[in-house]
Amino acid sequence: MSKVGSIEAEDRVLKKIFFNFYGFSVKLEIESERVAELLKKDFSHFESKAPGDRCNLSISAKVSEEIENKIPEGLPATKQNTRAMTFDKGNIRYNYFYGQAVSIINYRSNKMEVFAKNESFMHEILYLAILSRETKFHDAKGLHKLHAFGVSKGDTAILGMMNMKGGKTTLFSYFLNESGYELLSDDTPLVNTKGEILPFPIRLGFELNSYTQDKLSEYRDKSYRFERVEYGPKDLINILEFKNNISSPKKKVVLFQGIRVHRNGHPEIKRISKFKMLKYLLKNMVVGVGLPMVLEYYLESSFKDKIINLKTLMLRAISALFLLKNSQCYEVYLTKDPAKNFLGVKGLLDSYA
Repeated sequence: MSKVGSIEAEDRVLKKIFFNFYGFSVKLEIESERVAELLKKDFSHFESKAPGDRCNLSISAKVSEEIENKIPEGLPATKQNTRAMTFDKGNIRYNYFYGQAVSIINYRSNKMEVFAKNESFMHEILYLAILSRETKFHDAKGLHKLHAFGVSKGDTAILGMMNMKGGKTTLFSYFLNESGYELLSDDTPLVNTKGEILPFPIRLGFELNSYTQDKLSEYRDKSYRFERVEYGPKDLINILEFKNNISSPKKKVVLFQGIRVHRNGHPEIKRISKFKMLKYLLKNMVVGVGLPMVLEYYLESSFKDKIINLKTLMLRAISALFLLKNSQCYEVYLTKDPAKNFLGVKGLLDSYA
């Protein structure tokens, strides 16, 4: 059995890389140079130097055919879904991805091992595990993710919440090189307990055969592929490749919920009450529907963690209320015309900025 508490580097380790997400430090030792370079593109804004003795998450990752023997014999599953089976033994959690990979995380020592049969599976597991543990860390510190795209102009941020495949990335792509704007995130800007918006710029992802591919065609030579197990492949671009800078934190906010309408023409923009907007924030921030993380890495098995998760819901709710206090609230009825949708959202931000 692999002992996570005493991971030793081997001669085959090719890369050591480090990230720092607003105080959450990650050390990754990985045999695959290709996966190391992909993760550096995913999290380019947060790449850092070695954190010294203190590290919030230490990961060792290897491509290996030896998957089955990583889990103790006779250990009963505590959770199971179509993606993975979870086994808990004290502070150690084993996630078994049906013969393709195994991850082992020790929640006490904050060390993790990943064994995967191919590099694509390894990339996906590492990407989601890092984001899941980073989200857990920041939730406890009062820094929460909102499932929305975000850009800023001057002293004002605009955040657009939409359902999955609702057009967030398409709208965001118009702002990437638009003069006068700065980037917060295409999917998960951060909200602190004062309702301020902090940037969380990770790689830009867009679906295959979508309108966005044409919009970003000039960056095709800089794109790379993310082979997702459940949702299929996605093309990615390092967000630092674009002209516009990453935004500074913003307190003044225009907040909208995007709603798709099956028609052409210009979008319709309606001002709504903060009470109505709270319904959207409960879904996209307090509950966190659509956030890029995996519950098997976020949730722990102890009773203490259940108390922590209840506290997290309260902290998210408090931050959502402060965000509402700082925000002008709208519903935007988006049409089938992406260019006109962009002009409508851009005009809304410009009117406040």
